[in-house]
Amino acid sequence: MELSQALSHPALTGMPRPDLQALIDRITLPYQAALEERRHRQRGGDRQPGTRSGLFRQKITDADRILATVLSQRGLCDQQALAAVFGVSRGTIRNAIEDVQPILDQDQYVVTPAERRFATAADVLKFVTERGETPC
Repeated sequence: MELSQALSHPALTGMPRPDLQALIDRITLPYQAALEERRHRQRGGDRQPGTRSGLFRQKITDADRILATVLSQRGLCDQQALAAVFGVSRGTIRNAIEDVQPILDQDQYVVTPAERRFATAADVLKFVTERGETPC
């Protein structure tokens, strides 16, 4: 099972997997539009001819960025532990949260606090493994 599937366990996200997927489906397009708008503003205009057209491999997918933000907003663990779980830097997680949170707010996503807080990535992974999830 892939990591994202394991981390989408309802005990971690606070919602059934179909609801999480519906949330991801609903906000992905507005998220991508907001991201492109921010990049356009940072560039000061349209992309210049001869540039890479902004194409580069993302460290985590848009869906993982949304999932990481949901987990963070629930207070499941700190950003450093989330970064370790996803195998990225804390800055990547911070940027994801900064980009996704306004879209979640617009969608009127209501955060349900986590019933349990984890200190480390290992604790999170142990939790999902104990529930029959096997992160890759």
